[in-house]
Amino acid sequence: MKKILLSIVLILGVASLSAQELSTKDVQAIDQRTGNFLDLIKTKKYTQVLDYIYPELFEHTSKKSMFQIFDLLEKAGIELKFNSFDVVSKKPIAAEGDIKYAMIKYKMDMTLPLDTDDLKGIAALLVPSIQSSFGKENVEYNRAESYINVKGEKFLLGVSDPKYGEWMFIIYDDSFKSAIDKTLPPKVKAAAAASAY
Repeated sequence: MKKILLSIVLILGVASLSAQELSTKDVQAIDQRTGNFLDLIKTKKYTQVLDYIYPELFEHTSKKSMFQIFDLLEKAGIELKFNSFDVVSKKPIAAEGDIKYAMIKYKMDMTLPLDTDDLKGIAALLVPSIQSSFGKENVEYNRAESYINVKGEKFLLGVSDPKYGEWMFIIYDDSFKSAIDKTLPPKVKAAAAASAY
């Protein structure tokens, strides 16, 4: 009997989550904020990008670490070119109190030109490292034309917290897993994980 009741509760819980939808106002706000956020990344205005990150996340990770990989690449002379970002979907996930959440999936396409002898020399090290982050099938190394092209799908977790008045974002990526786990309530964390992968 307990198992039957538990099953009913779980089914009702899942049904109520799947029935939840984003309002037209939320969709428009998410579209605008996501567009601005991705444009800032594309133009490498990382300091301004940080203004879009959900502030609670910085209690568990430093602002400096957010874009450390890009900073390291550029210091090594690798000029990233973000070719395109395309939002694929926006899905509401479990709310917590008066805070709303949405999982935003987007496609990205970027190129790493290897335009110096030093960069060409470390391509054999760079390619496997990039493949481990984005998947082998999403990384093309064109030795003849000296560039690495990366395509992939990434996720942002949109957060509408009344404290901040606008949709903010968490870059939903394994490299921030510890900070994300400490920032999100358990119910939201589970719903986000199920929604993203």
